[in-house]
Amino acid sequence: MTERTAVSATGITWTRTDTWNFLSFAIGMLAESYAFGVASVATGWVTIPKSLLSLLLAWAPIWLIIGIAISGKLSDRLGRKKMFYITMVLYAVGALGLAFSQGYVLILLFLAIMLLASGGEMNTILVASHELMPPRHRGKATMAAVNFVSIGGLLLAIAAFSSSYGAVPVQRAVVGGFGFVIVILLLYVRGRTPESIRWLYRIDPARAEREALKFYPDQATARLAAIEADMRGLPSAPVSIRAVLREPGMVLKLVCSAMMSFGNAAGYGMITYVVGPYFFKALTDQILLAAGLAAVLSGLIFLSGDRLSRRRTLLFGYIACTGVSLVILLTRQWWHTEAIRFLALVFILNIFINIAYITEDTFKAEIWPTAMRGTMTALVRFISIGFYVVTIFATQTLSITEYLGFNLAVWAIGLCGAFLWSIFGIETGSGADLGIASGEVSPLRRRG
Repeated sequence: MTERTAVSATGITWTRTDTWNFLSFAIGMLAESYAFGVASVATGWVTIPKSLLSLLLAWAPIWLIIGIAISGKLSDRLGRKKMFYITMVLYAVGALGLAFSQGYVLILLFLAIMLLASGGEMNTILVASHELMPPRHRGKATMAAVNFVSIGGLLLAIAAFSSSYGAVPVQRAVVGGFGFVIVILLLYVRGRTPESIRWLYRIDPARAEREALKFYPDQATARLAAIEADMRGLPSAPVSIRAVLREPGMVLKLVCSAMMSFGNAAGYGMITYVVGPYFFKALTDQILLAAGLAAVLSGLIFLSGDRLSRRRTLLFGYIACTGVSLVILLTRQWWHTEAIRFLALVFILNIFINIAYITEDTFKAEIWPTAMRGTMTALVRFISIGFYVVTIFATQTLSITEYLGFNLAVWAIGLCGAFLWSIFGIETGSGADLGIASGEVSPLRRRG
């Protein structure tokens, strides 16, 4: 394949296959968010003491991180596409079971199955999107797909809110039925998408060539050349987490991405999924709706995803989230008796949360080498969501003022991570190549 190295990645344009890939990632992100939010809605389906309420709220992130932990390594070993088929089967079983489940135990069981799928789904999407989308569209395509997390949350809120005035079995059937329809869409779309060419090239260049010729017949040479330029000289055998972290700059990547990921996961979860069941049970569906609407609107930032500096956008997002969280804490006397005021503040906060979120989710999957991209992305998500689980139990006995102060501290941790990266980290946005963002190619080698 040496003749391919002369072909520039600039010859790679958007194709029909890229459209199918994007739809696969977008609907998958929607499914992940939908499944994650169901746990919050399900708190109204059964009568339970507050101690068990915490368990139900924590049930979503607990099974999510189990799915993340399993899928990260599996996607690096089996491939991205095989992992997608595994998660789709789990989604279908969970959604159908949830629609017909009665009682606390069955709800938890089928939620666990759906959340196992969603943990693996999102992790694999973040990895595959960077590897499959055309270089010139990598940033905005990934950010746009991540924004479908917001659309999934909004869809769940609409499904829950529209059926909340009927009997519980009606709402359960509507929520479960929507989930099954999402799975059918995923199955149709993913029959038209390839395995990650970049992942295949690492283990079997000949198979990568066949896959490229099948799905990108007019651009197979250019796409393989771009991958070969990045991967030449890299070890083909899988490496360990310890080996990755011995490489220059990798510890900084882990620390900063974990801090930012925790800040966003816990900060968003506390104010969107937990604060309603804990303090404003009657507003749970409305909080989800306000958060979803705000996130969908602010998600339009993806249009500039390939031009914006990732470092500056992250710093701006976390400064804004920390600032608005401080305002919510300081104005509690103003809004605590007026639901509409609180919902307005939740709406404003979620505008900035989503800017930070889609940028951070894009960032944490692009900074790792191909051989360990699934595993390292999963590690960051496991750490951040794992600590979010801790916050659910740590805050269950707090007053509303103490709870909001805790939430502010969580955002401050994320801000510290963004600040450290803005000073010591490299630029992975503004059109930076995936090879440079991941550390597989040095800027000097790329210029050469």
